[in-house]
Amino acid sequence: MHLRILHTADNHIGLSFSKYPEEVSKRLIDERFEALERLVATANERNAHFFVVAGDLFDSLKIDKGQIERAVKILARFEGEYVLVLAGNHDFYEGSDNKLWKCFTEAAVGTRVLALTSQCVKDFKRDDYHVRFYCCPCPSKHGKDNVIGWVADEQKSPDCLHIGLAHGNVEGLGLDAEQRYFNMSELDLKAAGLHTWLLGHIHVPAPAPGTIGRPTYFMPGIHTPDSVKCTHPGHAWWIELESDASCRHELLSTGAIRFVRLQREMKQDEDVDRLRRDCGALSASTTILNLQLSGRLSEEGMAALQLLLAELKPAFCDLSHEIGIAQLLDKASIAKRFPEGTVPHALLQALLADESNPGDAHLALELINELQKS
Repeated sequence: MHLRILHTADNHIGLSFSKYPEEVSKRLIDERFEALERLVATANERNAHFFVVAGDLFDSLKIDKGQIERAVKILARFEGEYVLVLAGNHDFYEGSDNKLWKCFTEAAVGTRVLALTSQCVKDFKRDDYHVRFYCCPCPSKHGKDNVIGWVADEQKSPDCLHIGLAHGNVEGLGLDAEQRYFNMSELDLKAAGLHTWLLGHIHVPAPAPGTIGRPTYFMPGIHTPDSVKCTHPGHAWWIELESDASCRHELLSTGAIRFVRLQREMKQDEDVDRLRRDCGALSASTTILNLQLSGRLSEEGMAALQLLLAELKPAFCDLSHEIGIAQLLDKASIAKRFPEGTVPHALLQALLADESNPGDAHLALELINELQKS
């Protein structure tokens, strides 16, 4: 027996990315489908038996029919035995009038794509494998208790592999202080008596890289980044299980677009060149870049920074910035703003000369600016 599975989750198809320009938004929407296509192609290249989506294939129940059909069409290209799609907490199943899953099921007619919307055991047996999947979908967006307790009471024959499918938080891996996301502990997962669990919900992968043996559970994380909060390139698990329950697993990198936030304090004009080098090390055409800049620069440094931002903007997939940089004071900049002989000129020059309190001149300038506004 040699069972091969590609495991993904939290694809969140249907995200609108509405805060981005229309062209960028469309690219990000398409990337979620394209990353799914890459996963299916990888599964086919590696002759996977099963393609598992452990919840949140879709971002919400209110998703366009065309997007549902597009996702099913991609999944239907899988050449193995079956695609198993579990209802997660974003695309939960609350009854037969659920429009999302009704549309999904209709689109999947005649394919090997199965919607798992109720607690059940799916038994699959072929010449080269025998596996039972214990399906634990989410019945709502939030839930205090996990939905896996029933699995421990199921009879488990010794002649097949037993694998659980569930969606929710795992204690110690994600935060769920208010117990809203079907929280599971590792003890809960082990008590079920299965060979392993394929989970979804938390957007970072587990177990940690380098883990050997057969983990209690796998969490693939999101398949392609969706915001600057996602610092990894998007992942899925490739899992191989043997008849003796030994396991080989590989974390696949699957996303093509990265979100990067650079936080830099600009203290001198040379820092603009350092920022240029940092940005130059990124793959601009596939990067959504957010710059958070603080500090002080001279007038020349500010001009150089503005020029750099103008150069970077067309190169990156998208560029946004939050700039909190004050102008660095020197004798020339003071003289340019305040004529010699005026009180501000004398005060600022005197404060600037006091090297023991380098910030006083800047603080005084801020106060002067406030007074001039009033």
